[in-house]
Amino acid sequence: MIQYSIKDLEKLTGIKAHTIRIWEKRYDIVNPHRTSTNIRFYTDMDLKKLMNVASLVRFGLKISSLSGLSYEELNEKIVEMYHRPNVSNSQIDQLIVAMSDLDDKKFNIILSNATLDKGFENTIIEVIFPFMERLGLLWQTGNINTAHERFVMNILRQKLIVAIDGLYYQPNKNSKLFVMFLPKDEYHEIELLFFRYIIRKAGHKIVYLGQSIPFFDLKEIINIKNPDYLFTCVNSPQSDTELKLYLSKLANLFPHQTIFVAGKQINACNEVLPDNVKKIISASDIKSFLENSSK
Repeated sequence: MIQYSIKDLEKLTGIKAHTIRIWEKRYDIVNPHRTSTNIRFYTDMDLKKLMNVASLVRFGLKISSLSGLSYEELNEKIVEMYHRPNVSNSQIDQLIVAMSDLDDKKFNIILSNATLDKGFENTIIEVIFPFMERLGLLWQTGNINTAHERFVMNILRQKLIVAIDGLYYQPNKNSKLFVMFLPKDEYHEIELLFFRYIIRKAGHKIVYLGQSIPFFDLKEIINIKNPDYLFTCVNSPQSDTELKLYLSKLANLFPHQTIFVAGKQINACNEVLPDNVKKIISASDIKSFLENSSK
């Protein structure tokens, strides 16, 4: 059984420790357990219940009206709320709960309602990407396992591929060719698929190679297709020096292509990049480039 401190709950839920203590004492929302050495801790069920209650409070329900509800009753209320239009943004908390329960029905309901409320692109930017950051934190702290991660990634990957396939696509004389890929041993594909959606929506051609592409294979494809641009994402942990070495090798191998690089590792990198390597921090960066290049 995973044990959480109150600071862990604060970090994972965004609810201040002071508020959690008030909810404990006044409303009996969660009840901390104690170790043999009398140290307080919380369980997975406490975490999920706290996320449910926090979401319902953000929807406008009073904490006093929720104090006597079971976990199942809280879940029912959450589903009711997500069938309402224009609900406030607590989807991230609920995606985490659905993921913890491996509940694909609930996960899809939350995504569908967020998409109706915000639109597809904004749902990815405002809900899915922050959710994935929280997912990374849960993974790092050992609070989820490989099954949870793959459960989520398969759903999100399917959603993105369906959205890409549903785009009206008509290349024109200004269309450019992108080769999109992840570096060797890089498997986190959701961000790259989202940029594929953005680039395809703008009317450009794409050769999509996907996960873990070695330099040798990439070089062969570039020689055959001679694209205008390369696009990759780097999320796996590595030092700035390692990242710069990789990008310098890319830049030297493909001096005639502009290389776009996204991902949390490039966002945090402070190294000076080669001239033909462009850092992409957000979707608006690539959108601005595509708009300007078509003028």
